[in-house]
Amino acid sequence: MINKKRLNDTFMQLCAIDSEPKGERTMASHLKERLAQLGFAADEDETGGKIGGSAGNILARLDGTAPGAPLLFSCHMDRVVPGCGVKPRIEHDFIVGDGTTVLGADDAAGLAAVLEGVAAVRERGVPHPPIEVVFSVAEELALLGSSNFDTGRLASRCGFVLDAAGRVGNIVVRAPEQVKIHAFFHGKNAHAGVAPEQGVSAVQMAAAAICRMRLLRIDSETTANIGSISALSPTNIVPDLCEVWGEARSLEPAKLREQVHAMTEAMEGAAAEFGGRVAIDIIPCYSAYRLMETAEPVRRAARAAERIGITVNYTSTGGGSDANVFNAKGIPTVVLGCGYEKPHTVEERIPLDQLALLAELVVAILTDDAASQTSPAVPE
Repeated sequence: MINKKRLNDTFMQLCAIDSEPKGERTMASHLKERLAQLGFAADEDETGGKIGGSAGNILARLDGTAPGAPLLFSCHMDRVVPGCGVKPRIEHDFIVGDGTTVLGADDAAGLAAVLEGVAAVRERGVPHPPIEVVFSVAEELALLGSSNFDTGRLASRCGFVLDAAGRVGNIVVRAPEQVKIHAFFHGKNAHAGVAPEQGVSAVQMAAAAICRMRLLRIDSETTANIGSISALSPTNIVPDLCEVWGEARSLEPAKLREQVHAMTEAMEGAAAEFGGRVAIDIIPCYSAYRLMETAEPVRRAARAAERIGITVNYTSTGGGSDANVFNAKGIPTVVLGCGYEKPHTVEERIPLDQLALLAELVVAILTDDAASQTSPAVPE
C-alpha cells in the first residue's frame, strides 16, 4: 500500500533538517505541517520552555474511520550530535550520510514510517481506529522530552514506539532502568612544584575511584559507564575539585541498585583514603519495563508483522526509549525495530527495504481488524 518513493523522499527530507536535542524547532514546525496535511489536529506542549529547548512535544489526533480503541504511535524528533548539516543519499541498497555526521535514521525512520503509513491508509480509504501521535523532543537526553509530557492527555492504552536499531520484526518487550551519577571530588590546593605534598589532588581521587569500579558490560542485564571527568585547574596547582559524570543501567532494578552502590563505595573509599571528600548525586532517569507476549501492543505488533510476512523476534534492549515513560505511566507500549544500523555513529545507515517494511508494518498495525477487544495487559 505504501508509496516507496514518497517514503524515501520524506525520510531524506527529515534527515536533512537540523534537529539536535533542544534544537528541534524547524523539525517540529515541519512535522506539524505534515500532520495537518494528513488531517491530524496537532498541538505543541510547553516542554521546550521547561528544558531550555526551542520546541515542545507534539501531540496529534486523527479520528477513526472504524470502531476500535485509539492507538498511540510515538517517535522522537531529535538525534545525537553531530546531527546538523546531514547530507543523506541513496548508495546501492542503503540510505547513508556523508560520514561527517550521523544520518539521523534514529529516529527519522520512525517519523517517516508513521507519516507514510497513515498517508497510505487514508489514500486507500482503508478503515482505521482513532490514532494518537506523540513526537517528542530531547529523547536523546535521557528521555527528557517525554518525561515532561502530560500522558494524562492520551486516550490510548496501546502504544508503539518506533525507535530501535535492528531489523523490522524485532519487538522490544524489555528495557532497562537508568540512573546517572554526578560526583564532585573535593581535595586541597597546593603549589604543584613547591609543596605538592601539602595538597590533596581531586583528580587523583577520582582516577583511583574509577580504576576500582567494574564498568562497561557487568553482566547480560547490566551496564555502567563513566562518561566524563573534568578538572579546570592549571598544571602548577594541585586541583581541589574534580567533576565526574557516569551512569548505570540494568534490566533488573535490584542489580542496578547493587551496581550503583558499588560505584558509590569506590568513590567514597578513594576520597577517604586520599584525605578528601566526595559529594555524590544519584539522578533517576527512567524506570525499566517488561511486557509479556500477551500484552495488547505486543500481540498486535506480532499479528501485523506475521500478516505481511515478517519474522517476529521478541527481544530486550540496553537502551531506553519513550516507551519506558509511557509504560511507567500505565500505557502499555512496545518498541519496534526500525531497521537502521550503527546508530549514534557517523556510519549510521538504513537499508531501503527495511524502511519500506517499517512503513508497511505501521499500515498493518492500523488495519489489524482482528485485534483483540479484551482489556490490554498492564506492564509488569
